[in-house]
Amino acid sequence: MADVIVVGTGVMGASVAFHLAERGIDTLVVDRSGPAAGSTARSGALIRSHYPTALEADLAWESLTDYFELWGERVGGGCSFTQTGFAFLAGSEDSSAVKSNVAMLREQVGIDTELVNPAELNELDPALETGDVVIAAYEPRSGYADPSATTISLLRAAQDFGAQYKTHRVVSLLERGNRISGVETEDGLLECLAVVLAAGAWSTSLAASIGLELPIRPARVQVALFERPYTLPTHLTMIDAATHAYSRPTADHCTLVGSRTAERQWLEDPDECDPEPDAEFVEQAGERIGQRIPQLKGAPYRSGRAGVLDMTPDGRPILGPEGPEGLYLSVGWSGAGFKKAPAVGAELARWVSDGTPRRDELNCYSLARFKKGNLIRGEHEYSSTGPH
Repeated sequence: MADVIVVGTGVMGASVAFHLAERGIDTLVVDRSGPAAGSTARSGALIRSHYPTALEADLAWESLTDYFELWGERVGGGCSFTQTGFAFLAGSEDSSAVKSNVAMLREQVGIDTELVNPAELNELDPALETGDVVIAAYEPRSGYADPSATTISLLRAAQDFGAQYKTHRVVSLLERGNRISGVETEDGLLECLAVVLAAGAWSTSLAASIGLELPIRPARVQVALFERPYTLPTHLTMIDAATHAYSRPTADHCTLVGSRTAERQWLEDPDECDPEPDAEFVEQAGERIGQRIPQLKGAPYRSGRAGVLDMTPDGRPILGPEGPEGLYLSVGWSGAGFKKAPAVGAELARWVSDGTPRRDELNCYSLARFKKGNLIRGEHEYSSTGPH
């Protein structure tokens, strides 16, 4: 019997397992398929710290500076972190919020970020068309990583510390005397003292097996990759509020493009997700990136993918102990969890082993906020929100 069972081998589950095992806790990780085989592999995998709340930004900044930049030393293996610089581009609608958020990020969190005007943005990246940009937030140390490599190296590092990984399809959680007692799989029962549920949109049905209702809806999200001409070796990683898109280079000389629009394809069942992007989305993504980077106008479409997000009403996660004693959640990341996963895994491992996280503010991510109507909003939110 393991001390802790982690359900899910996306980046969150792998990070929690790594930090638990690093603390010497007997850990078993279970998933119905291989590591990063679900939504993590379909992540945009942007690494940046620009958020409208200090807590989100702090988790992302710690993940960047303590993990992604030092991956080989801190975790081992490779995550393919590539420093391109990151820019949040805004038109007139969001310019005031960008200015306020950059001031907050610098003063409250200590993030290396600055405001740049369109001319300065063009100096950073001459490939950009900036006629519709009013202001941008720039982070020189940010970029992107490989989501699968990141997850696999975390899981392997967990195994190096003694964690076990088994392929099991979990069908329900087990509770005995108002305490979690394990999980039931298609192959039998697995007992433990605590369970960390980190199965993305598939967490909802598992939580429901013990009567815990999670306000999470599965939503389909798509990305498309376009070939870059060799005259464009790279470019900034960007969230583009003006065109409602996000983009980054890829290692195989493509540019990945996703949508930030609030319109999502809601699913009844996360297993219903078609993994191939829609032709209409691909066309729209190509138009958006061509608008921002003229050298990519009409660029050949290479490939694309679609994944499932676990969306909460406020786009923020449910994190920490919930329901019966011994159950911990790391769910509802709403498409913005990848870049925070290292710091979140460390916090949740401490929560499990010591009874409290290092950041007391993480208690605001409790399930109770939805019943109380205390949805989390930054003081200066943006007009267009979405996965990034």
